This record gives sequence, C-alpha cells and structure tokens, in this order.
Amino acid sequence: MSAVLWVNIDNYFKTNILADMGSGGLYSTLLVKEVLLSDSFKPEKYNPPAVAILSNIVRPISQGPHGDGKVHIYSEYPYWLACVDNEQMTYATAKANAQILVQRLRNFVLTRFALGGLTSTFVETVYETEILDWGVEVLGGNVGGNYKGVGALRLIVRTET
Repeated sequence: MSAVLWVNIDNYFKTNILADMGSGGLYSTLLVKEVLLSDSFKPEKYNPPAVAILSNIVRPISQGPHGDGKVHIYSEYPYWLACVDNEQMTYATAKANAQILVQRLRNFVLTRFALGGLTSTFVETVYETEILDWGVEVLGGNVGGNYKGVGALRLIVRTET
C-alpha cells in the first residue's frame, strides 16, 4: 500500500479489472488482455481487448476542521475507464462488443462500492464512487476497412482525509 491514495486507486483498478475481465475471470468471451494506465486514450496502441485507466487531476471539494480538532479534506478523483476491442468485419459486431465491454466495466464499479474502503498510509480513504455516464463509438470502416469498437465509462472516486 502506498502513502498516496491516487496510486492505490490506479493499482486497484488495474489489478481487479484484469482479474474480473481477463483470462480466468468472470467471463468466457471478449477477455481483456491488457489493462494499463494512460494519460490519454490511444486505442491504436493497445493490445485489444484492452482497458485504459485515465486520471490526471484531483479536485478538493472542502477542507477544514469538523469539530474534532483535525483538518478534514474531501476530494474527488475523476476517472475514465476506456476500452477497445479487436477489429471486426461489421459495424454491428464492433458496436455490440464495445457495449459489452463498457457494461462489464460498469458492473465492475457497481459491485465495488467505495472500492472496498480503499485507503492509504496517509489515512485518506475512499468513501464513495459515482458513475457519471458511459458510451461507445465505432471507429474505422473506410472503404474495405474493418471496424473497431471503443467505449468509456466516466466516474468519480470521492475520498476523505
């Protein structure tokens, strides 16, 4: 465990998404081969099916004493969990596969409320996760080309120090 909760959140997502969605996980199709941390979503650089974890900022929500003589800081960590599938022959298959992968990411977050109370040695603790929205897009399909389904789920991880 790191003293920095942000590092712990990244590692939690990376380890547990691969455990759930990869080989030996909960599913028998569309098995994720790679989960990686990234500053931006670059589907052409991943080994699909893949998930990219994107989080580049933290927002302090409120801070100050709360009657116990200690300063409390509430923060929000915005995250994108983005996915990409292998190239497909049809638009419909590419879109359906992206929808399936995004739904699996949504299920992952929904079954891990507050990421199990993840904490850091600095005593910052996750107390809530909120899914904001999710969507898919199909790339490619130029003359004679294949299609690639991509998707993303946007969420907030809320913490207290």
